[in-house]
Amino acid sequence: MEVKMKIKTSDLPGIGKRHSFVTAEGDNFVVITHHSGHRELYHFSESIEDEPDFTTKFTDEEARQLGTILLGADYQPVSDDRVEMLLKNIRIEWLNILPDSELANKKIIDSQIRSRTGTTIIGIQRGEKMIGSPDIEEVILPGDILMVIGNREQTKKLESLCKSCMQTTSSADIGHDLNR
Repeated sequence: MEVKMKIKTSDLPGIGKRHSFVTAEGDNFVVITHHSGHRELYHFSESIEDEPDFTTKFTDEEARQLGTILLGADYQPVSDDRVEMLLKNIRIEWLNILPDSELANKKIIDSQIRSRTGTTIIGIQRGEKMIGSPDIEEVILPGDILMVIGNREQTKKLESLCKSCMQTTSSADIGHDLNR
């Protein structure tokens, strides 16, 4: 049985917010988020200690990049297993766009991914570049890896679109609205 991590939050007047939590391994962490966007991360061996074992400071951009890494936005550690979230009903999938995919070289809005499959693109890995929350005008290129969210059925529909060729698409499949 999986135990949900409890996070305690408190306001720090004139400073920002404090989040503290204990991991499943028993590590005690405190994160201070300053109004300026800077973050401080503190690790304590014991929750009763006053002095941390170590402290690390992050700029706002560094903290966001670390958050992206922890979320798994640019790397799926186990290629065959699917990441399942939110009571195993919502999934995050990483889907490759093949050169002959009917999605290749189309804007997100024109591909009508949401209306056709129900999935939402939450990121695009393009070479070394990660595009988070891509605009609906973003063009999907061959070789892109789409990070999408949806249920099992929805992500399977999109996976088939990523692999299918233009010639197999029926005009009846074209919907109205996408990714809004």
